[in-house]
Amino acid sequence: MSEILRKRARNTFLWRAGLSLLGMVIILAATKGAVFQLAMGLKGMDITANPEIYEGKPVVLDAEFFLIDYVEHTTTTVRDSGSRTTSTNGNSYIAFQSTYDNGDEYSTWYFYSIYMGKSKTDMLYERMDDAWEYLEDESGTTLPPEPVKVIGTWTRMEPALEKYFMDTIREIGIEEGEYDKIYLYTLDTGRLGGVNNWLFWVLMAGCLLLFFWFVSSVIGCFRKTYEKEIHKYLKNHTSCSLGEIEADFTTAHPIGKDVWVGKKWTIYMNGTKAQILQNQDLVWGYYFKRTGKNSVSQMQLYTAEKKSFYISLSESLTKEALQYYGEEQPHMIVGYSAELEQMYQRSFPAFLDLKYNPVMKEAPEGTFLNI
Repeated sequence: MSEILRKRARNTFLWRAGLSLLGMVIILAATKGAVFQLAMGLKGMDITANPEIYEGKPVVLDAEFFLIDYVEHTTTTVRDSGSRTTSTNGNSYIAFQSTYDNGDEYSTWYFYSIYMGKSKTDMLYERMDDAWEYLEDESGTTLPPEPVKVIGTWTRMEPALEKYFMDTIREIGIEEGEYDKIYLYTLDTGRLGGVNNWLFWVLMAGCLLLFFWFVSSVIGCFRKTYEKEIHKYLKNHTSCSLGEIEADFTTAHPIGKDVWVGKKWTIYMNGTKAQILQNQDLVWGYYFKRTGKNSVSQMQLYTAEKKSFYISLSESLTKEALQYYGEEQPHMIVGYSAELEQMYQRSFPAFLDLKYNPVMKEAPEGTFLNI
């Protein structure tokens, strides 16, 4: 018995591990493996390197100086009535990094674009004021603005954005030179791995959950949690032994791959755990099916304590199991009717008097378990 249950539990764990692994692969492929690139680049982007090596990749950058916003990004919604509404998504800003090369007397400024969402507007206006106050202070007493850590995708500018960017660069008097480098790239904080920023982090959270599910499934293959409910049953029924359950299991009727209907007990797999029911306690069993969004196909069993157990089975397998119950458990009512359900719900003692109580009273000593 233990070996059969172990194999069924292991197969379920392996199936779960495979599904979780497939889910992780799909998510990582859909986001172009951006999370790994981010992990490797958490130390920050090297602004002095060739900008082409970062193209299309997620990067982390401590943006130092924000100078001006040059493009407002909006979305226009056109309704069936013809009316239009326009909402602001965010702005593109001209920013630069200041670096000193070894031996250079002057710092080199690297200009580029950053797209930031609307929620950052007020904060970035303060950063722009701080930047200009620092740059225009001839006394050298003003401190530089605090860098802003930005995560986004390093993207080559589209022609329209490039035109606005270069027009604004010229308006504020910046020209490409030995100490002024202009990158026609924008750090798009609205997208990571080819998807919306918020969706990326939702997918990464899902990927993390799948990873934990994968690990727990692999570990589950080597544990004996599938026996937990059986041992719990033995603890609550001390007059019964594991040997008796195993002997009954040996002669039980296998129903599909996950249910075994014995003379004394019914054992079935619920996910990765084996469940055990004492047949003597069962009073009613029938097939239940529901179609639609939340479809189910179940064998439903009810006990003398008015507890219910739902076992996922096809209609044909349920009929097979119910046939065995009908032949070997004379105290059980097999099959459904509205009248039976009404009696079960409203007059349970009368329901028990239909078969369960009479059979129990007339049963010879030893016919049923005395546990």
